[in-house]
Amino acid sequence: MAFSEDFPPEIRKDVKRRSRKRRMAKKKDLEELISVATRAAHVARDKGFYIASPEAIQCVEVLRIIRSLPLTPRLITKTDAFRALQFLAKNGNPKIRSESKSVVNHWKRIFANEINYS
Repeated sequence: MAFSEDFPPEIRKDVKRRSRKRRMAKKKDLEELISVATRAAHVARDKGFYIASPEAIQCVEVLRIIRSLPLTPRLITKTDAFRALQFLAKNGNPKIRSESKSVVNHWKRIFANEINYS
């Protein structure tokens, strides 16, 4: 049986579309991640600098998560996270040191871009 064209159009729900804007990280999230990374770095330091301990690996993973977060310069300065990462950049473990320096350099680029746009 063929459908006739005199049927009413299908009823569709109006779906509210979410904007594509990325959700910014919150102060509490950043502080918690910094705390976890710092604690893991301290435990890794106590075990020895050149041992690939699970704590050192955990610290590096957390630092990579921090680097991937969409942060604003205001949030970075508000949480005093820059100082904590500069402390980790002087860690004896080479993996922790290089990853934290990478995050610090990434944040410096964020600050430089903010200054250029202002």
